[in-house]
Amino acid sequence: MQAIIGPTQVGGLLSAALFGCLTCQSYLYFARFTSDGFALKTTVSAITLIQLGQFVCIISTLWTMAVSTYGDPSQLNVLPLAADLAIPLSGFTVFIVQSFHAFRLWKLTGNFFLPILCEMTSLVAQTSTLILSARAVSMTDLATFIDSQIVLIALSWLARATCDLITTAGITWSLQKKRGSDFRDMVTMIDRLFYWTLETALVTRYLPLFIDCFL
Repeated sequence: MQAIIGPTQVGGLLSAALFGCLTCQSYLYFARFTSDGFALKTTVSAITLIQLGQFVCIISTLWTMAVSTYGDPSQLNVLPLAADLAIPLSGFTVFIVQSFHAFRLWKLTGNFFLPILCEMTSLVAQTSTLILSARAVSMTDLATFIDSQIVLIALSWLARATCDLITTAGITWSLQKKRGSDFRDMVTMIDRLFYWTLETALVTRYLPLFIDCFL
């Protein structure tokens, strides 16, 4: 049980910190970029609301593990329902973000192949996540479930990682090509977009992956 309770509690606390960062970013976005289109604002709102739901599920899971089942860890052989709900919510967030990056890749490069490839790999990952979520609800033993679904879990992670690598490399390459401008302001803006792409499309994906593997 220590291999389940410990990582879940640490991951829950990290998720709470990251949700606080997301809340600040969302507030700053709506305060500073009032002229953005309805679609973009809807995307940001959807991500924030989904993450709010996931945060509530994580807090509920932590309460169940630390309080409700205290003294009887055998009840944790099956994950709480809140933990099962957090899985698809996390998947929907990633799917929306990856779709946005695929759209930006198409706008920057004008190429259809890479964005379609990214969207297909993201769809494979999302489908795998939804199947896992449905099976998690009916599980009877957590350890057995993980062993039996290891292929589906690995497929989901690999598909998302592939999508992130393609979008990061494609957007970065496109911005690097457009960097050869004689206008200093334009070069500065492209440099900022370059670093923003690396920061949002790659690092934030593999930090949670590293934490999961470490825990």
